[in-house]
Amino acid sequence: MEVIEAIKRRQSVRAFKPEPVSTQTLRDILEVAICAPSGVNAQPWEFFIVKGEVLDRLKAGCVEQFRQGIGPGPDLPLPDKEKGDMGLQGIYRKRQVTLGVQIFKVLGIAKGDRQAMMDYMEQMYRFFEAPAVIVIVVDEMFKLTWPMIDVGTLAQSIALTALEFDMGTCIMRAIVDYPAKVKEVVGIPESKKLILGMTIGRPDWDHPINQFRSVREDLENLLTVVE
Repeated sequence: MEVIEAIKRRQSVRAFKPEPVSTQTLRDILEVAICAPSGVNAQPWEFFIVKGEVLDRLKAGCVEQFRQGIGPGPDLPLPDKEKGDMGLQGIYRKRQVTLGVQIFKVLGIAKGDRQAMMDYMEQMYRFFEAPAVIVIVVDEMFKLTWPMIDVGTLAQSIALTALEFDMGTCIMRAIVDYPAKVKEVVGIPESKKLILGMTIGRPDWDHPINQFRSVREDLENLLTVVE
């Protein structure tokens, strides 16, 4: 697949076929993806592939935390609402809301339908029933600043490489929202910081959630040319 075609085809897959993904296929994808660049070639990333019974326990553990009303507490800090930081604002908040409206329309979730919203959130913490997830971590020696750019580059490399294997992915914070639970279930050392997770598997293209594409801003609204 040509690079430009892959970039344009990539999308967040939120429904997967139940068929398993071989560990060798995931290794092959990661073998390519680790060619991604990193500052001073530090290659700060490490991976945990989670499948099968362990993945089932991880899903159950995260759903349980959510049902208990425990808020997300990922190792990458979230906006602190108590200090007046309400997260995204302005055009960035507008884009977030637009995506939510698209998803809820496709899924038939009416405004104010709290139960349907909770069901969708639980589905997120079940990682959209993907047959495998990849958890990306960095060592605690890294400050959670510059290496995050490296991990972002790596995640895109994984997502694009997966297309060559007819796989779909979704880059998700929800997978690492409860780091203590993830470390407990997966066996990740306390010395590692969880950065993000990625679902991976065969996309269910018949599911409506995979048939919409999120809106992209017009380049002219993003670009300044200085000559």
